[in-house]
Amino acid sequence: MFDEFRQIAKRTAKAKGLTYQQIADATGFDLSTIRQFMCGVTDSRRVAEKIADTLELRLLYGNGRYAVLSEAKEKT
Repeated sequence: MFDEFRQIAKRTAKAKGLTYQQIADATGFDLSTIRQFMCGVTDSRRVAEKIADTLELRLLYGNGRYAVLSEAKEKT
């Protein structure tokens, strides 16, 4: 369900110089939870959405699947 998102998240994290530990700290999840999600062991909507927020990615849910709409969501 989140395979495409995982690949984009990995590329984005690398481009931003973020480690899984830094993502875990920002999301409030344990490092093991982030690793399991990023490796495809788990498919958690809540984890995906927190990672997307941390990486400034925008997810859209529709037709039973998620899609990455854009990068860099505007912050006001």
